Amino acid sequence: MRGVPAVLLGDSAGVSTHPKANTHGARSMEIYRRHGLSDRLRERSPSKDYRTDVAYYTRLLGHELHRVSLPSSGEAIAETRQPGTRWPTPEPQFRSSQLVLEPLLLERARQFPIVDIRFNQRVVGLAQDAAGVDLEVEGADDERKSIRADYVVGADGGRSFVRQAIGTRLLGEGGLELDFMGGRMQATYFRAPGLEAMRRHPHAWQQWFILPHLRALLLTLDPDGGLYLLHYQLPADGTPAKPFQEVLDEVVGAPTPAQVISSADWRAGVSLVAERFRIGRCFLAGDAAHLFTPTGGFGVNTGIEDAVNLAWKLAGVTQGWAGEALLDTYEAERKPTALRNTSYALTLARRNGECPVGAEIEAETDAGARARADASRHLAAFARWEFDTPGIQLGLSYRSSPAIIDDGAAATPDDPTEYAASAAAGQRLPHVWLPGGGSLYDRLGQGFTLIDLCEAVTGAGWRDAAAARGVPLEILHLPGADELRALAGAELLLVRPDQHIAWRGVSGDPGAILDVVTGNQAAATQSKLKLGETA
Repeated sequence: MRGVPAVLLGDSAGVSTHPKANTHGARSMEIYRRHGLSDRLRERSPSKDYRTDVAYYTRLLGHELHRVSLPSSGEAIAETRQPGTRWPTPEPQFRSSQLVLEPLLLERARQFPIVDIRFNQRVVGLAQDAAGVDLEVEGADDERKSIRADYVVGADGGRSFVRQAIGTRLLGEGGLELDFMGGRMQATYFRAPGLEAMRRHPHAWQQWFILPHLRALLLTLDPDGGLYLLHYQLPADGTPAKPFQEVLDEVVGAPTPAQVISSADWRAGVSLVAERFRIGRCFLAGDAAHLFTPTGGFGVNTGIEDAVNLAWKLAGVTQGWAGEALLDTYEAERKPTALRNTSYALTLARRNGECPVGAEIEAETDAGARARADASRHLAAFARWEFDTPGIQLGLSYRSSPAIIDDGAAATPDDPTEYAASAAAGQRLPHVWLPGGGSLYDRLGQGFTLIDLCEAVTGAGWRDAAAARGVPLEILHLPGADELRALAGAELLLVRPDQHIAWRGVSGDPGAILDVVTGNQAAATQSKLKLGETA
């Protein structure tokens, strides 16, 4: 998109065939929107016409212990238009499998002639020097070829070859053992056409099953097509697991004919972040840089933000308008984010694992009723905050980054479940609906955008300074955007290509400001450029 040729090497035959990453956060949806994909993702997803409730049961045909009521896609979009919404975004979070997303991303990538996509290609060698990186690549026919690259991004998963080759490690919690969502897990993708008709409780997108001898999680991928994904805990001592059909029949509470499509083992209870996100000309992104327990659905979304953060910086350096120091800000910005997000996901996993499950929880007795009430109280106290996290999704700040000119504003509280809109430097640009109904985000350029809220255009000096440096900059004059002006606390907002605010003020030296935010000026000089008298 930014005009930089890229080669994608993937060791699989194509897009994923096993479902994973079933929550697309609001920030990810905002990013898809830039590529024209958010509406298409919703249209192609079987979940679009259903509410996304999360329900907790003893068994599907047994007792419902708790329910988190969550909107359908259309209801969520309508809610973003309401005054005082918890989700001030043009693109609220959406529940859909990566099976639907990946083909859309592939279609988009293939629209760019300068993107060379090569499947069935495994990187088996990597060596870097001061000028570039040499890769040795093995194809499906075992033939080996060499590729010389300016930079390499290892977005190659939890067992990342690139991470091993550059000599950095994952650190953190490697396998917390819990009663559920901690330890060995199995995920089975299956078809059960009659399952929806068997329900005795209202439809739910996600179902949790809480039994003394078994915990499981069922995701409804396509209720009309009878497609589901079942996660269940495997024995911690390594003894053989129960057959899938037996587990399914147990959690449903009745024989449930099903056809297995695919299955995969994985480990829950992890919270791991790489020591380094960059060494030389090599970078890590996604699961190669951080591994999550999936509670909260933050894994793929954190990886998508990695890519968006790094892409514009690589473009700036390769095209000559950004300094090499800008690339160091990738780790400075994204590693703290990974630590923040993995920590909260692990907290959620602990809360799941701590749910009390009395031995008589299924019994139709007073003791059974007490056991169900104990579980219900625990779930009522925390369950919603796994699925309703506008603070995590929209409240991220890069305030301490060398590429951000700190304006001295008080730090915005970083609460996972509450988002307070802020236009302080480092924050994601707060979204507003403009006069006439359009989204502010649709008016931003692909490079930097200077939002000018003055009555008269004041950005001529900015245009000249950007042109002299080759920095891509558009000026967006919004004199009537009163809601944004109230949030901004200044008349000018300089927004980065990744939609975070780099600087705000009413005056300043455009050239000096652009030099800092593009990595061409030392951070030590930033004190001269703070908001100061312009606050």
